[in-house]
Amino acid sequence: MTSTDRTGPRRNPDSSARATLLELFFDVFYVAMFAQLSMQLATKPTWGGLGQSLILLLAAWWTWAGTAIDTEFYDPRLPVIRGVVVSTIFGVVLMAVAVPAAYGGRGLLFASAYVGLHLARGIMLVVALRRHRAHARAQRFVFWFVVSGVLWLVGGLSDPAWRTALWAVALVVDYVASALRYPTPGRGRVPLDQYAQLSVHFGERYQQIAILALGELALMATLQFATAAYTPARTVAFLAAIVTALLFWQVYALQSNTLVDRSAHQSPRQAVRLAPYVYAVVITGIIATSAGVDLVLHEPLGTTPATWLILIVGGPVLFVLGRMGSEYVLLGQLPPSRLAWLALLIGATPVLTTLAPVLVVLVTVGVLVGITLTDTWRLRRATVRA
Repeated sequence: MTSTDRTGPRRNPDSSARATLLELFFDVFYVAMFAQLSMQLATKPTWGGLGQSLILLLAAWWTWAGTAIDTEFYDPRLPVIRGVVVSTIFGVVLMAVAVPAAYGGRGLLFASAYVGLHLARGIMLVVALRRHRAHARAQRFVFWFVVSGVLWLVGGLSDPAWRTALWAVALVVDYVASALRYPTPGRGRVPLDQYAQLSVHFGERYQQIAILALGELALMATLQFATAAYTPARTVAFLAAIVTALLFWQVYALQSNTLVDRSAHQSPRQAVRLAPYVYAVVITGIIATSAGVDLVLHEPLGTTPATWLILIVGGPVLFVLGRMGSEYVLLGQLPPSRLAWLALLIGATPVLTTLAPVLVVLVTVGVLVGITLTDTWRLRRATVRA
């Protein structure tokens, strides 16, 4: 059941945790988006290129996170919420199409799609919720996306150098405004109690997108290996990529049910406000790793450029740190063993630049194996003590 009381058409926190078919269909389009983003990272493995690709990735992620909040806060069966999801699908498709040339001839397409889908979402909610308390929240949302939207659109019309700077500022506005609860002149901030109601559905949605991103890692590795000329080094790199995906899953699955339950029943405010930021790190780590695999499969031998290390090593580091962020916020856990393994990997980067890319991947896999083994040992000790 869902709720449509005086506080607004809110989802009942005791309703089914299952995503609707439309939500799952929406996620399917992120397979294409994630694939485009990982290829974009691999296509421009320079410092400037990595920064530009990160902006696109975070914009795409913010779109998914905003949609997940809407289908969590409001009854996803309502026509207006279905309209929000469908319109967002069209926007995401256009953004994905524009990614390869977002800093070229399709900058305005990317910016227009991003701004358009968010403004369409906000306007539909403002109209639909005009007799409900949540109406003020929708108004604040529209106000801040108008502010950032100007920067996005002007950036889309500018040359690449200015475009990067303007889009970076616009992205900061989007992320910071949400973190501050959309403070709006004459309206104030979104009241904290509007973040206090959460269902298990919210955690399930984030699990689904994380698993989808891991699937993209395995898919892209398979497609790249299938089309590349066969060499022993490429075979090793491909197998290491599949093992990496499995180890990522192992790290992610650890205590996942506990985290979902805790987010819904004990820490809803923290979960709903921090999840978009924590998972931005998780998703960035997965996509960066996928791009690193792409580079290694194309050129597994030779020395490893520093910018390649950002993807091959930095991707797994970000993924583990992001997952640790969830555990710290919801469970108060910050395992020293994980920090030690990550410190070891980061500390070894000067040496890794002298190794072949395929060997760097193997070293990274070794660290992930170490993390999973120490995690298993740590949880067994905790179970015995309990």
